[in-house]
Amino acid sequence: MHTTDVWHQLNLHRAKVIFLSLFVCGIHLFGQAPKQGITLHRLQSDQKKVQYGFFLGAHQNYYGVKYSDAFDTSQYDDISSITSQKSLGFNLGFMVNFRLDDQFTLRAVPVKIGLYQNTVEYNYTDGEVDNQLIEATRIEPGIYLKYRSIRRNNTRMYMVFGGSVSLRAGKEDLVTNTDRLEVRRFDAKIEFGIGLERYFEFFKFSPEIRYARGLVDVMNNSTNIYHDGLMRLSTHSFTLYLHFSD
Repeated sequence: MHTTDVWHQLNLHRAKVIFLSLFVCGIHLFGQAPKQGITLHRLQSDQKKVQYGFFLGAHQNYYGVKYSDAFDTSQYDDISSITSQKSLGFNLGFMVNFRLDDQFTLRAVPVKIGLYQNTVEYNYTDGEVDNQLIEATRIEPGIYLKYRSIRRNNTRMYMVFGGSVSLRAGKEDLVTNTDRLEVRRFDAKIEFGIGLERYFEFFKFSPEIRYARGLVDVMNNSTNIYHDGLMRLSTHSFTLYLHFSD
């Protein structure tokens, strides 16, 4: 009886596995089948060699902080840590998409303007905090390679990878006698993200999440209490983009 019960349980388990496998396969096949009654928008858009568009974005950015050996010296006995706070900013720009084939697109961004604000905190052992605020408007052209999935009705998923350069607008910082944290005008970034293309009757809408990491040290070569304890500052940002194209 015990052996029969074991086989009975195994047969039930096997039946459940087979049923679940067939159920999952059925869902997969059903998802691949074309849905009736759906209007496919902008079919000609996928055949265009060149497409134009614009985008809006909101980002969260911060500095990656790397300490120097000087931070362990007596010069910094009164400072317990140096940290970068996460800040919000906005950007907007213009883009041109070049069709390589149905699934690969080259995206050029000749114009992008970003508004940035960074705060680096110098935390003293007595509880005092010295905030160094850095605000900048940056011009950030870039180029990206986009890989798109096969179109499903009016939707495509995609991945994007590329790079950009960043140049602070305006004149160089004025030289003063006050010690402060200073950063360079130039930065270069590597970026990657994922997004969704949604086809509507008159335009294509593409929300995208992208991460960008700075490749260079953006800290100026100055000698004061704000610079000596740091070896490197690198930029990091997460951005939600809303793209609109033809």
